[in-house]
Amino acid sequence: MNRKHNWKAFGAALALMLTTLLGTSCNSGNSNSGKNTTDNLKTTDTTIQEPTEMTQEELEGLAKALPKYNVVSNFHEGLAVVCNRETDLYGFIDKTGKEVIPCQYRYISCDFNDGVAIVTKNDDQEIIIDKTGKEIAQYNYGYHQRFKEGLLAFAVSNESDMEGYMDTNGKVVIAPTYEMGYCNGPFVTDFSEGLCKRNDKENDKSFFIDKTGKKVFECEGAAEDFHEGLAAVVRNLGDSEDDFTLRTGFVDKKGTEVIPFIFKHTGQFSEGLCWAETDDAIGFINREGKFVITGDYKTIVLEEGMECGESPLCPTFSEGLAWVCNKDGKFGYIDKTGKVVVPFRYEPWVEDDMFLQGPCYDFHGGLARVWDKNTQKYGYIDRTGKEVFPCQFDEAEDISEGIAVVGIDANYGFIDAKGNCTLKR
Repeated sequence: MNRKHNWKAFGAALALMLTTLLGTSCNSGNSNSGKNTTDNLKTTDTTIQEPTEMTQEELEGLAKALPKYNVVSNFHEGLAVVCNRETDLYGFIDKTGKEVIPCQYRYISCDFNDGVAIVTKNDDQEIIIDKTGKEIAQYNYGYHQRFKEGLLAFAVSNESDMEGYMDTNGKVVIAPTYEMGYCNGPFVTDFSEGLCKRNDKENDKSFFIDKTGKKVFECEGAAEDFHEGLAAVVRNLGDSEDDFTLRTGFVDKKGTEVIPFIFKHTGQFSEGLCWAETDDAIGFINREGKFVITGDYKTIVLEEGMECGESPLCPTFSEGLAWVCNKDGKFGYIDKTGKVVVPFRYEPWVEDDMFLQGPCYDFHGGLARVWDKNTQKYGYIDRTGKEVFPCQFDEAEDISEGIAVVGIDANYGFIDAKGNCTLKR
């Protein structure tokens, strides 16, 4: 059994999730731009996400409300998780700072998505609630993440953990018959673009199911999720059982190979482009598998452990820009012509050849988080590279619904793309 082949793909999926890291008074700064070259670029148009404008009333309400909470999350579907400093109980606030679902829960394991959340009551019973706080159903299973595309992947603990899917009413729609994944801990597999991948480790194959549990197609190798209609698949093209020559290609939703298996590393398609690396080139390919941006870049490879194998941390385009790492190990941002828009000035945190912290993140609502190696603080830049907020936050998240939560010394506030900040120190 080629276990290394399959676990490499599992590790790659987890590595993408791990790139969203928490961590990061409000001022502003400046930046410059550089340049690069490209060949025959043809991609889909880029839509810049317009930030949701906060009213003065909402900003003032948040500023008054937040000091009484010792945990504050980003907003999802108009509500944010908070924890009361005095009671250590959790609830939800809206964008005016009003506590619309009281802080009465021991824990909130799944914030709002698809109109529902999962909370834990004082008796340790998990329940699914709607946005009014009404109890919809009890949750009586094991590990889960959050609802996605109307379904929640959950695990049933027995002799071997099995994974199934339920809808937002708590009804099991796909029985727990699939083996749960492990890579530095357990994880469940969500639906993406209406399909869910399942990896058959015993036979070095993957198959995709639809939302009824019906198998749609099967393919050789370890598959990733669908993005923009294409899914990466890792195959072992070695000549023998001991020869692990792993190469990645792409299939469509019928399982047809549309991009050949020639790449050492790939990311996922976003805005019509995908990060890829061969023995001879590195950069971004189009949907035909042709390189349209190449440069003096390198792929960051994460060591995920013996079971998971090595996993690439690959950039994606967001709002027309993508962070990339040059051969010197510094990060900057390029546009879809390959031009350097934000110079290579950000350095990652690396110790003993282990990549511990990336300095650049995707753009959301016109801003991207950045991390300063010297201060180990987070800040935000706009699409020109200008610092809207210098690196001063101990904790920070991406913009969500027009604002992002930030923290300094366990005190929390929200920032927006206009430079407003509710954090009071």
